[in-house]
Amino acid sequence: MKLEELNKLLKAGEWKDVEFKEARTDVPKSAFETVSAFANTHGGCMVFGVAQRGEAYEITGVEQPDKVQNDFVSVLHADAKINHDVQVTEHRLDVDGKTVLVFQVAENQRTRKPVYLDGDIRRTFLRKGGGDYKAQMQDIERMLRDATADRWDSQPFERVPFKDVFHSGSLKWYRDRFHQANTGFDPIQSDRDFLYHWGFLLKDGKRFLPTRAAVMLFGSSLAVHQIIPRPTLDVQFLGYSTGDAMPETRWIDRIVCEDNIIQAWEQLVTKYRFFMPKPFRDIDPVTLGRRDDPPGFRVFREAAVNLLIHQDYGDHSRKAAIKFFRDGIQLWNPGDVFGDDSRLWEPGEKEVRNPSIAMAMRRIAMCEQAGTGLRMMRDAWRKLGHPSPTYKNDRAGKAFEFFIPELDKEVDMASDLVKAMFGGAPQAKAQVEAQEAQVELPKWQISILSACSLGDKTGKELLAVAGYRNRTGNFKKGLQRLVDEHFVELTIPDKPNSRLQKYRLTGKGREALTKAGSEGQHDDR
Repeated sequence: MKLEELNKLLKAGEWKDVEFKEARTDVPKSAFETVSAFANTHGGCMVFGVAQRGEAYEITGVEQPDKVQNDFVSVLHADAKINHDVQVTEHRLDVDGKTVLVFQVAENQRTRKPVYLDGDIRRTFLRKGGGDYKAQMQDIERMLRDATADRWDSQPFERVPFKDVFHSGSLKWYRDRFHQANTGFDPIQSDRDFLYHWGFLLKDGKRFLPTRAAVMLFGSSLAVHQIIPRPTLDVQFLGYSTGDAMPETRWIDRIVCEDNIIQAWEQLVTKYRFFMPKPFRDIDPVTLGRRDDPPGFRVFREAAVNLLIHQDYGDHSRKAAIKFFRDGIQLWNPGDVFGDDSRLWEPGEKEVRNPSIAMAMRRIAMCEQAGTGLRMMRDAWRKLGHPSPTYKNDRAGKAFEFFIPELDKEVDMASDLVKAMFGGAPQAKAQVEAQEAQVELPKWQISILSACSLGDKTGKELLAVAGYRNRTGNFKKGLQRLVDEHFVELTIPDKPNSRLQKYRLTGKGREALTKAGSEGQHDDR
């Protein structure tokens, strides 16, 4: 690490990948909690010799650098302190005669998590925002489940008699498409032989056992409910934008899919076609595929199928959700993506949570080839003139979120659905038009626009301007609304989570600021 990089860290302050410790003469006990937290999430940089003074960070220096460094490294590699080896890169900097020690802690591989302290798995820590937090048991269980060599979907299922395991219609649906996409395989092969050939059945002596992948793909309602006691997918159609305050009516239509993956897909497609715009009327009603697939449709299909095949089905406390907002589609999955975050946009094979389920869908061309999906979605959406889709791979929360922006420019789904459901009733139409016309901002958001009119501002600076003490949900949603509705824009749009990120006033923001100055606004925080 160079001095310029250290200065940038000091200016940006502590966040999910940076932690400062004064450590004048000794290693703080909390340093090892930070090591655990970094190794269990996205990795990070720990800096010794820096003290916090109010909102700023000041270099105070390590008075006994050799002792502190040796103490830290020796304890770090002691068998009794940390259960797994952690990769740490050391740097020593001299700043105006003061010594600063920098330790870059790498994220551990999924098979070497959780990283915990003192032989007590309850002393597992996670990095959230700028702090270290003790993991809950459900967080630890998720890490342990991901750490196993045998994937969840490859394990046998024995809770239901074999004769009651499969949904015949789903299996027929799959086999019809399989034989269309893969010529040369015997179409009259028995279902049992077909399933055994492709690894969906395991032989145990004289009997056959279905895998969990087989149940999730083709299982009967009974079998699916025995394997996951929660919905496969929750789909909500919302009449407001992501930055808007939640109205009394939270959604205008909703489907909760509690059957297998194929049935969930068919339910989603049925609802999607209900308000599909005319340019897409000639597509395949089941797969949403054709030779001249519109790029926007292709993006949605890839995102939705990825959600169905990559979620953590072993997580019984949370369900996958697709939310159609007026300004985009949010797809949320229980379960983070394996592998290095920085390589998710790159082509190439990547390790997946449910390889059997993923391969099954690829065999019928329901999704892109391995390692190309995210890149395709980004490039296709950009070609339509939209900002890139964004993702958040949340290691601490073990979740993945994908957002396709500017949906309203392609097809205003929420508005069309209101009209279809209520037949263009005056009340429903008035509600939609009122939402479209409403541009009034609360006083604290106007304060943000005013601050940005004086120059680009960081999120921390805007937090103070808005009068909030911490990044509450209300503040984050309100700030995101200003970005989504183009009142302000990011100075580094390709890296929304950059520690150097700032916010810049737009032309629309200046107009809103001028209007607010002449009319006045109400504070509805």
